Amino acid sequence: MRVKRPFAVQLRAVMLLLAVVLSGCEVMPGSDGADSLNPIPSAPATADAAIDIPTSDSDPTATPVRAATPVAAATLAPSPTPSPTPAAAATISPSPTMPATPTPVAPQLPVSAHLDPMTHAYQTWNNCSAVSASMVLSYYGIVRSQAELARVFRPNLDDKHVEPRQLVRFFPEYGLRADLYEGGSIETIKRLVAAGVPVVTPQWLDFKPDAIGHYRVVRGYDDARGGFLVNDSMSGADVFISYGDFERLWRAFNYRYLPVYRPEDRPRIEKIVGADSDRQANLQRTLTLFSELAAQHPDDAYYRFSIGTSFFELGNYTEAVAAYEMAASLGLPPKMLWYQFWPVAAYNEVGKHQRAHELATAQIADAGTFGEMRVERGRAYEALGNLDAALAEYRQALVDDANLQVARDALARLGG
Repeated sequence: MRVKRPFAVQLRAVMLLLAVVLSGCEVMPGSDGADSLNPIPSAPATADAAIDIPTSDSDPTATPVRAATPVAAATLAPSPTPSPTPAAAATISPSPTMPATPTPVAPQLPVSAHLDPMTHAYQTWNNCSAVSASMVLSYYGIVRSQAELARVFRPNLDDKHVEPRQLVRFFPEYGLRADLYEGGSIETIKRLVAAGVPVVTPQWLDFKPDAIGHYRVVRGYDDARGGFLVNDSMSGADVFISYGDFERLWRAFNYRYLPVYRPEDRPRIEKIVGADSDRQANLQRTLTLFSELAAQHPDDAYYRFSIGTSFFELGNYTEAVAAYEMAASLGLPPKMLWYQFWPVAAYNEVGKHQRAHELATAQIADAGTFGEMRVERGRAYEALGNLDAALAEYRQALVDDANLQVARDALARLGG
């Protein structure tokens, strides 16, 4: 289509032409002359649209997550540098369209992203942590089998549980970094994946009443299908999980997530997670998040439990105990404390040692090998004045899990 100039602009042009004819002067580029009749057009303003990420129909309490309008698809892979220290992953550039205002906005995400290459292996008994670590290492060009890593995480192979912080301590041995964050979101996980960063998440394995805890590696997402692609040591490679089901499996674990990246990429991670880079700010925001969710869904035990998790991490043990008791009254799965044993520690912290002893004893009877619960029962015995029993618990804790420095420190303190 043709675009006509306004009459005032035409009149100004005639007057300038007349002035040139009369004066014989040349209008220099950059002066207020003919060049100014064709101003450089500003970039058109565009409104940031949003879409609802679908949640599972089976989840009446799941809250739809808002995500930026997708742009292009991307497949990401680390640089094929032969060095064991991986090279830079691809970065998704923001849309070249300029914002209408100078207010900073997050760049739009592609409709899908996928991290390659990454191996997959099916786990042996209780070995999801080792397999997940192995799969993440493979993305960065480092080959380690689950058999090699199993005893790193579980010196006693009957141990049922690996703490997220064990993964945080593990990856620096291979020149990588993993951070532990609380209160994650579908959007944040997508942004990390789009930036070329695999993410490890603790979740339930499935929706069974007697579910077990499980680690998954998020390696992709697809907005057209409405979900993540995960490497799952129980189910396979590139397993699709809808955003709604992913949230429901994640909810009981405080929406924890661990991005694994090279240390030099830390500024990129901080840009994505924002204020959550500060641990205390992250915990406070997460506490607010779950408090709001619990207010909206007062009968959801997982929201109450996650409130307790945040209080415990913040050092407010009295409120943590209150939140746990509320969650327990609403009903928790029987293996809940296998994977998050902080309620027993919280009872010890507030001086309710008999209650801590009762809970620890029940969990040990159920799980068998359980070093962390041995430590807590040892603490309860110690506070109740039974030092011989406490020493026995700390010794057994190290049999169950030789990685437990807290048990070693307790024995040194008591001279045992």
